[in-house]
Amino acid sequence: MRAFSVAAMAMGLAATLITATPASAQFGMDKKQPKNAATPELPRCARPLGTAAVQEPENRWWTELGLSNPEALLKLFAARSGCLRIVDRNAGLAMRSQEAALGASGDLRRGSNVGKGQVAAADYFIIPDIANSDSNTGGAALGAIAGSVLPGGFGALAGGLRTKKAQAHTLITLVDARTTEQVYVAEGVAQKTDLSFGGGAGGFGTTGFGAAAGGGYADTDIGKVITAAYFNAFVDLVNYMQAGQVATGAEASANAGIQAYTATQNLILRKTPSTSAPQVRTFAPGDLVYPTGQKNGIWWEVDDENGNRGWVSSAFITPRG
Repeated sequence: MRAFSVAAMAMGLAATLITATPASAQFGMDKKQPKNAATPELPRCARPLGTAAVQEPENRWWTELGLSNPEALLKLFAARSGCLRIVDRNAGLAMRSQEAALGASGDLRRGSNVGKGQVAAADYFIIPDIANSDSNTGGAALGAIAGSVLPGGFGALAGGLRTKKAQAHTLITLVDARTTEQVYVAEGVAQKTDLSFGGGAGGFGTTGFGAAAGGGYADTDIGKVITAAYFNAFVDLVNYMQAGQVATGAEASANAGIQAYTATQNLILRKTPSTSAPQVRTFAPGDLVYPTGQKNGIWWEVDDENGNRGWVSSAFITPRG
């Protein structure tokens, strides 16, 4: 009688678990998390908020989890939302350099128009990182209880039931590409309790981002949760940028100041934009000058490294690389 009661209780437990709402809600955020308590919608931008390059963090944390570089996830979020233009500084830049080399050697067709001065500048770098992740928190096998008391096939079925909680806290750091200032750190938290049968049937629901990114983000529990966490971090980042906290495009370039130039030959710094104006000092080839933005024809107003100000011919200075 006692054995029957235990078996009945175990069967009831298994039935309850089987009929319970599966953990397949889209990104199913844990309600106890202090932020990102619900999965938001992917933001949509009428025009890009800026141009960014994805920078790989020094700690290649994804390799320990059997995942690929999360750069693909961020590129997907940026493209689908229309909120960021992404410039490829990895494979894309390498291939572009190869095309430019072919053009310089004369191997490309006439009119190919591949050369210097065409690469778009990044206003910002975005760095995907992770604060912590746990791929198997509280992973208790129900088979230890039910599998030993249920007869026949029921025991095998219950023995395959497992509860697993995967969670992750991800970061996206926004860095000004010109000043290298760390502008903002967006955060995303995701946690999912997965009820699965042995091989992982009935896995997490996703919006398809993990599947499109590949590299384990749709094939593993922790990969799906990290996808959710980065999704929330990206939303946090866009909300910050939409609030007008950062400059973009020409504004970002202007806010960073004018880049330094170098003298290409012996050059006279004059008090006014005229060859007859009094001399302030002379520059040797390679000396630095700092344009103030004031111009008069080919004459530019510049400062030297000691703060002396005057005018030089723009024909004899060049941007310092």
